Amino acid sequence: MDKKIDIPVLRQRIMWTVIMAAIGVLFILSVQRKLNAEVSKLEVVIKPIKGKRNLINAAEVKQIFNRHTGVDVTQTAIEDIEARELEALLKADKRIKKVEVFIDSDDKLNVWILQKQPVVRVMDGSNRSYYIDEDGDQVPIVEKSAIRVPLATGHFELYQEEKFKSGKPGKLREVYDVAKTIFADEFLSALVEQIDVTETGEIVLIPKIGRQEVVLGDATNLEEKFENLKIMYKEGLPREGWRKFSVLKLNYKGQVVAQKNIETAFIN
Repeated sequence: MDKKIDIPVLRQRIMWTVIMAAIGVLFILSVQRKLNAEVSKLEVVIKPIKGKRNLINAAEVKQIFNRHTGVDVTQTAIEDIEARELEALLKADKRIKKVEVFIDSDDKLNVWILQKQPVVRVMDGSNRSYYIDEDGDQVPIVEKSAIRVPLATGHFELYQEEKFKSGKPGKLREVYDVAKTIFADEFLSALVEQIDVTETGEIVLIPKIGRQEVVLGDATNLEEKFENLKIMYKEGLPREGWRKFSVLKLNYKGQVVAQKNIETAFIN
């Protein structure tokens, strides 16, 4: 006996088949339109580092992209944009810590950048100048991107990434430890202009104000030394007079030795 065809059910199935086919066609057309469309805009968002300054800017990002692709990235078809490739390109830049590149529904090419945060600027024995960031990475200095961090000068070894990051003892590593401690403290950041290492290996701080030199000695017991220094600046110097002392020595445990010309005062 022949099975009776349910006309309403058949119609419903045909209708859904047509609807799904139409959706598929629209999707394909939409994808095709998307691929053929040009990038509408390059949107670069850069999170500023401390002091609201930047190591890299939006114009440089566009220049990097254009140089890599050989064309203006904002006049490029979306199908020719390799977002992961552009992302890898920026990740290779030593000024950038993290980056994300993607195209949104408005055909915008978006770039989100997290910059590396310098804690010290180094001028080494070979007259090279560079930053070291909070993670111990060497960061190049680009013209017109000066970051307000202490300048390290004097007698210390050249930067070698593997050795430096291993934590092996060295004067540059001590300078870095001092710089990180200064960077993390608002008062010290406002105070210290320069970190110098003498021929004998002593670390000396040069303040932005006053004529004093602050002899730190080495990078041991930094918390105690800097606490004593803060007390001296907040209580001792205003009372005694800013111009009275030329040298403040922190390399004596539990006290600050304040020295002027031929006189020396011990401040507990």
